[in-house]
Amino acid sequence: MNLQESILENKTLNEGYDTKLDKTKVQYPNYIRNDNLLISVVIPVYNEELTIKDVVSRIPNHYKNEIIIVDDGSSDNSVEKINKIDNLNIKLIRHSKNRGYGAALLTGIKQAKGDIIVTLDSDGQHNPEEIPKLIRPIITNKADIVVGSRYLGNSEYKVPLYTRVGELAVKNCLWLIFKQKVCNNQSGFRAFTRDCQQIFEEDMIYNGFGFCTEILFKASYKNFRITEVPITIYKRQHGSSYVQILRIIKAIT
Repeated sequence: MNLQESILENKTLNEGYDTKLDKTKVQYPNYIRNDNLLISVVIPVYNEELTIKDVVSRIPNHYKNEIIIVDDGSSDNSVEKINKIDNLNIKLIRHSKNRGYGAALLTGIKQAKGDIIVTLDSDGQHNPEEIPKLIRPIITNKADIVVGSRYLGNSEYKVPLYTRVGELAVKNCLWLIFKQKVCNNQSGFRAFTRDCQQIFEEDMIYNGFGFCTEILFKASYKNFRITEVPITIYKRQHGSSYVQILRIIKAIT
């Protein structure tokens, strides 16, 4: 199923979505503003009470946005903050206990109905206003999966050495086996076509950060087209965020 067929199939999903444009929010550019295009934005959350509301408020407005927030057993006030967000298109799913970053993403992706599915971290490091840039290669039929790359764009913090080494190992494996080049392969800011959901119908091995790597290997095996686009990464203002090298190496062994 190509993007246009997916859009036509999703015409029946008009009911249930808030179609009132909020002029105060960032708008999608004209090449994306298709009345029948449904974009699902999946956001995993774990103890992000200080950032989640701002992240959601900066998602570009669209006639048919579906925002799926998966709370992965937060022990802070994240759920309370989410429930106070004034947006009719938010679907909140809760894990009774912390199951891991990958498990939260998988829960949200399996619930997504969109023609395009976007995954976005909830810690404020990604810029939701760059979603149009992220999905453009899909709109123009140049890719099936798009990965937002800090190496191609701008990063306000220095990437730790262990992360760079781990990503280099994954990059080399992807290239040697599948001739796919993905430098920022641990990025959580991604976009998928609806067809890519077949990747997640299989049993996924990793529930943590290895999930990001597993997706790329399975997508490459199935010959999905993967590309990267430049994005901006902001310094995390609250808490800590890192990917351990052992997790990355484990994901490819």
